[in-house]
Amino acid sequence: MPPLLDHARRALGAVPLNVGFARAAMDVAGAVPWADREHDPRAFHVVHPYGMSLVWGPAVGEARDAVVAHLAARRAAGHEEWLQVDPRWTAPDWDDALGAVPLAEAGAHPARGAVVRHTRLNFTSDPDAHRARLGALRPPDGWRARRATAEDFAWAGAVVPSGFWPDAASFLAHGGGTVVERDGLTGAIAFTSYRTRDDLELGIATDPAYRRQGLASAAAAAMLADVLDAGLTPVWSCREDNVGSARLALRLGFTPSTRTPYYHLLPW
Repeated sequence: MPPLLDHARRALGAVPLNVGFARAAMDVAGAVPWADREHDPRAFHVVHPYGMSLVWGPAVGEARDAVVAHLAARRAAGHEEWLQVDPRWTAPDWDDALGAVPLAEAGAHPARGAVVRHTRLNFTSDPDAHRARLGALRPPDGWRARRATAEDFAWAGAVVPSGFWPDAASFLAHGGGTVVERDGLTGAIAFTSYRTRDDLELGIATDPAYRRQGLASAAAAAMLADVLDAGLTPVWSCREDNVGSARLALRLGFTPSTRTPYYHLLPW
């Protein structure tokens, strides 16, 4: 294993945050992290193919200027990302360092080159609370839940398995998912977006034509039951402004635990 990649992976273990996407970016997607310097690096940065990114390391504050310059160069090259910073490094003020504006000020259509600060919600799993709710979240009449197959990997949408895994085999090997369907039509899918040892993060997608019918709830509940039966820990995170995802997490028995800055870096 290259020394830099080994160092980055070990440093990632100290980050007090849900960083499954960053580990998946390196271990599954094969992304090579950036570092502020080759020897004794203080800060790392990696981007998952889905667009989420993380800055972390043993001395990110000391590497502030190098980190900011690196991120600016990416934006100048046309790259867009959703960035989290290792929460151990609250100094410098990252809003100031990145020139970020809060979501309420940026509005629905931020200007090109803007950096918009959102909030990311992380939830805690409670197996007893999950099991108390799952029985009430069944597919509506005419719909059924089934395990995902290789054919479901290519399902089109914004948040779908192909955005998180390189191929169907990897998707199924790392946890797969659950589909709610009717007459061969997929209404919703709950799937493994990231997997780190026994932690499995869930992703949810619903066909726009079948929203507000309880399909996402049914898919997530069936998937969650399988995760718990396998002895795994379900993980849920979302943007605070993604009201539908946050409400579904609460409905499934998850409890909000931490709120962290989540920066949308738009290209110039």
